[in-house]
Amino acid sequence: MKDMLHELMSVLAKDSDILKIKQTGGLKSYKRREELGEDMTSITVIPTGCPAETGFGSNTSLMKHPLYQVCVEATDRMVCKELQKKVERLFQTRGFYQMSGGLDDYFVETKRFVDARFYQGYSKLYEDY
Repeated sequence: MKDMLHELMSVLAKDSDILKIKQTGGLKSYKRREELGEDMTSITVIPTGCPAETGFGSNTSLMKHPLYQVCVEATDRMVCKELQKKVERLFQTRGFYQMSGGLDDYFVETKRFVDARFYQGYSKLYEDY
């Protein structure tokens, strides 16, 4: 069985700037590392639920439709924007595209800007996800 989240995380780590974030512990899935310093940039990829079945043939699902939220947190607002642009380009290489909605805000409690966006994609026909 294949794991789309793992594949997307690997694609992100191919970018040199994102790889630096990964090496400091800032690239994570599901939840930002609590022990990560407040001033450190992070990228968190969060599944929004189980991949939905789609592309039916003979009452059998032939594809999956996963949705992910990508949350970038940094002390500099433009760092969030630049990293989300990189995420968008890298996800597009895997057939994932940005959806409407998300979050673009500054949190006083954490002293970080947060840019969170939703991405959707489809597995290829007959792939086991």
